[in-house]
Amino acid sequence: MSPHKAPSLSIRLKGGLLAIVGRIHAEWSRQQNTGRLLLWLPVALGFGVFLYFGAAQEPSLWACLILFGLLTTGAALSRARSFVYLVMLLLAAISGGFALGALHTAWIAHEIIIPPDFPVRLTGYVEKVERRVNSDRILLRLDREPVKGLAKPPVLVRLTMRKGSAPPVGTRVTQLTQLLPPLGAAFPGGHDFGRAPWFAGIGAVGFALGGPKVMPGDPPPWSVRAAMMVDSVRSSLSARIHQSLEGVPAAIAVALVSGDRTAIPAEVEESMRVSGLTHILSISGLHMAMVAGTLFAIVRGGLAFFPTLALKWPIKSVAAVTALCGSAFYLVLAGNDPPAQRSFLMAAIVLLGVMIGRRALTLRTVGVAAAIMIVLSPSAILGAGTQMSFAATLALVAGYEAFSIARLRPSAEGWSKWLLAVPLAFMLGIAVTTLLAGTASAPYGAYHFQRAATYGLLANLAAMPAVSLLVMPFGLIGVLLIPFGWDGLAWPVMGAGIEIMVQISDQVASLPHSDVAVTWMNATCLTWLTLALLCACLFDGILRLVAVLPLVAAVLTAGPAPRPDILVATNGATVGIRGADGKLSILDARKGRLTAEQWLGREGDRRKAKSEGLDDAFRCDAEGCVGILADGTRIAISQQPESLVVDCLNANLIVTHHMPPGECPARIILKDGLAQTGTLALYRDKNGWREVPTRSGAINRPWLPPLSKEPTLTRFEAWDSRSAEDEARAE
Repeated sequence: MSPHKAPSLSIRLKGGLLAIVGRIHAEWSRQQNTGRLLLWLPVALGFGVFLYFGAAQEPSLWACLILFGLLTTGAALSRARSFVYLVMLLLAAISGGFALGALHTAWIAHEIIIPPDFPVRLTGYVEKVERRVNSDRILLRLDREPVKGLAKPPVLVRLTMRKGSAPPVGTRVTQLTQLLPPLGAAFPGGHDFGRAPWFAGIGAVGFALGGPKVMPGDPPPWSVRAAMMVDSVRSSLSARIHQSLEGVPAAIAVALVSGDRTAIPAEVEESMRVSGLTHILSISGLHMAMVAGTLFAIVRGGLAFFPTLALKWPIKSVAAVTALCGSAFYLVLAGNDPPAQRSFLMAAIVLLGVMIGRRALTLRTVGVAAAIMIVLSPSAILGAGTQMSFAATLALVAGYEAFSIARLRPSAEGWSKWLLAVPLAFMLGIAVTTLLAGTASAPYGAYHFQRAATYGLLANLAAMPAVSLLVMPFGLIGVLLIPFGWDGLAWPVMGAGIEIMVQISDQVASLPHSDVAVTWMNATCLTWLTLALLCACLFDGILRLVAVLPLVAAVLTAGPAPRPDILVATNGATVGIRGADGKLSILDARKGRLTAEQWLGREGDRRKAKSEGLDDAFRCDAEGCVGILADGTRIAISQQPESLVVDCLNANLIVTHHMPPGECPARIILKDGLAQTGTLALYRDKNGWREVPTRSGAINRPWLPPLSKEPTLTRFEAWDSRSAEDEARAE
């Protein structure tokens, strides 16, 4: 054998593999030494919060705190061994998130009342008013006095009232009310609409019977007085805007300036949602960044005109303080909603970094903001808005860290080149920003809302120049000019920008296939995609390639979740069955509007509760209704006890309020039993019918209403005009 013979293929492959492993190990060591791996600590903290909310029973707070203390101590003792220290630190962060969830729940714990069958009279102060399209909604802070019919009255009650009947904020009223427990999930695994109100301190919801009566009383509590001041400012702003604008531009201008979206027509909201521009209507990072950035530029640029001030004063820090104060005012003015809180938190950290001379926006900034948000409100991490917001922010910061648009800044080689390069850089920035943020947040929107905006990039490219140059800057200028009486110059310019934005939205929304139903995104797929996003953004160098593994796993696990053949709502009247075309046919959808529309929305079905032909699979008479599934299974919804004998002979399943004959061969679903299970989902398999309840008796958490003997009333659903998707986005 010649000594110069080339090495075999197996040896070359082995050598190449060892080289890759060695490079990965070196890259891991480098990132560990530079502290980049610590970016995973907020992720571990959030994972701990998810573990807490996934528990079937409320954990022991002391056990959570002791575990956190032990793991933290273990991490401190293992600092000499870098890998063990990192593992212990991650475990401590996970246990810390778990403990934070338990601590937050214990801190705000309050009872959920068992609503009586009869109306009760409540007296208290109006703390918040929402004037909606078809109804009003108020938050009532009750007086600390006994309420006849309630053993322990709640502190806060949210009431739906007839349109135009809501009294102003700060008014002390007495109101006859039918109370309900907070709304829960409408189907197994669905969004729990009662959790967020519980964490907001709301002990009950309900609807008003008749109009409220104004009552004299002592000065309102401090929270109500603060709400009165904010409401007064918001009302004044709204009045000034309406003096210059009207119609849709006025409604959107009020929404962007004060956070009040109630006057925006439903068709405009839907158009913005379909086109991918709905994020503009919600006070979020875009608006907070524009407010803070505009104030920063105005103050710093104005002070720079005076050489004495520019040389002797830290004008950059002064501008940052001004921007921070202006952002805080905008947060309060916009209603202090969760999306605005997250955006202000991020802006505040960036501005504080500017004050102390640190790099403004980095992945560590995002990590610190996420950690602070989790500490202040662990439950917020469960919301679609929080997940989409941080996914978009993480992708943007990581993307611009890897490829900075600053490299494309035009050089000062001539006015002609400069004028050409600036618009190109501006449009490229919008394109890259939209692509990064849209791609990162799309999986969460698809999972929570089962829809995707096909032309979101096109819509944002077309609309963002108007938003960035006309809408938001002149909205801020208008607010700043109000004390001087010249705000009327700014509002028309803002309105013109809004009209351009709405026209673009309508044009894009009218394109074919602009609103695509997404049914393949399940929880497992979303988890893998989240891990892929985190690996791609938090790792650096060759370690980013690790993201390929969870990405492949996400593709392999993608697919629609099993769809039930029958759904029976808690009220026993709203029933859905799967037709031959695979779509749900729903009986009495209007009686349980929110429930029915959540069923449809979960499957990407754009029909509404009022849609014609929604109950085509049912045939009804005076004694009840009968529905026939694609396989011939018959389900009877019996209204009269006289029909039960015939239904027992002809139907496979019966939903009824009455006790059937003793030897009825059909499967019976009693309305009283639905109060224990919530919406009941039935799946047909080879072994017969498999029943999955929405509410299991084995799960008992403080925010879940007590299991009652009577089903939840549904009249509230008919009065509440806001859709389930709007509620979820608002959280």
